[in-house]
Amino acid sequence: MKNRKISIRLVFPVVMSASIAVCIISCMLLFSYYFSTYFQKDAIEKTGKQKNALAQSLEKEIDNMNDLTNSIYYQEIKEYDVSSRLFSEEMQQRINRETDTIYAAALYDANGRDLWHSENLENMQKEEIRETTWFRQAKENIETINYGQKKLLLNGESCYIYEISRYVEYIDHGSMKSGVLLLDYYTDSVDSVLQHYKNQKSAYCYLLDADNQLLYHPFEKQIVSGLYKEKTIKEALASKNYKIYRADGERWMLMRQQIGYTGWNVVLVSSMSSLDLETRNLYSLAWFTLLLVGVILIFLDILLFRSFTNPVYRLLRTMQEFGKGNYEVKAEEEGIGELKNLSAHFNIMADKLQKQMEEIRENEREKQKMEKKLLQSQINPHFLYNTLDSIIWMIRSEEYEGAGEMVSLLAKFFRTSLSQGKDMIPLEKELEHATSYLAIQNIRFTYG
Repeated sequence: MKNRKISIRLVFPVVMSASIAVCIISCMLLFSYYFSTYFQKDAIEKTGKQKNALAQSLEKEIDNMNDLTNSIYYQEIKEYDVSSRLFSEEMQQRINRETDTIYAAALYDANGRDLWHSENLENMQKEEIRETTWFRQAKENIETINYGQKKLLLNGESCYIYEISRYVEYIDHGSMKSGVLLLDYYTDSVDSVLQHYKNQKSAYCYLLDADNQLLYHPFEKQIVSGLYKEKTIKEALASKNYKIYRADGERWMLMRQQIGYTGWNVVLVSSMSSLDLETRNLYSLAWFTLLLVGVILIFLDILLFRSFTNPVYRLLRTMQEFGKGNYEVKAEEEGIGELKNLSAHFNIMADKLQKQMEEIRENEREKQKMEKKLLQSQINPHFLYNTLDSIIWMIRSEEYEGAGEMVSLLAKFFRTSLSQGKDMIPLEKELEHATSYLAIQNIRFTYG
């Protein structure tokens, strides 16, 4: 099988185009990874700042609740005997002053017996009190304020409260005893903080208590009616800082922050769809830009390569023609830099070579002439000797007529041979010369 010659004119553009394509694809992949990482990191940082701001606002509200709870404890409960009328009056006045914040309050002894409660709070049996979560937490955690569950009140108009309790020591008939203080705080202050967040389907926040029950959710009505279900609670509680969670074919970013020592957790949920859409738009722009740059580079590469190769190939065809013997062919002096110089020097070389060929042909003709003359100079003396020898023999044989004719022909032969020093003689003279030679030879052999 014959070896096929592969042209660099085909191989080089293909290799360069492939190299550019590989570089473009590599850049695209790197840009894609960079954009994806950058936007995700940016989204995490922004959401983290929002989470911190939200947590600080909630902790501020919690501090206000703590301050108010401690103030009631130290200024009313520890100051007055709970068995006195003054204590009941002071407590009711304090609750009346804090009606924007506190719905109701109550004081119970260690067994759950009701020592005092505000007017708008229902009286409960001590057995029921002992079974409540807030009562048990207060007795178990005597050093802290305990934040209980969220509760719905139906007293003419519905509202929500937080059941907050703490262990207290009080004076009863002059004796120091221990019990539990219950304060029902309105949820409005906490809700107002959380409502400042976006709270859209694509970005919202919710609040969980220590038992992972919802204290606040922007779609609480839909949750109660069964039209919506929060699916991210388990994943959010399992995350330390943030987590990318996929649900229903969509990516979500979850961030959780615990609020002080309350056991509450605020969770921020952000859909990554908008981020993915923005990333895809930038991907498309970057891919289109890089693709356009790649096409331009390939076009410029082919154009630049042809500007180099076309003059080379034309010079090559000129050389091939010159090699076939067409010494008149000239190379077009085109191209840039060394290519133009190469064509010019080829033309100079061709001119010199053509002159040398002419000199060689001229020398060859001169050589042939000299060889001819040398041959003639060798033949003529021999011919002359033989002819003169024949004439002498004919005279001795008294063949005077033949000898005279031979002398005449010999004179005519040498007269034509000399031809007045000319290299070229007319054809007529050449015929006479040949005739004279043949006639001399004929007489020699006739009389010989």
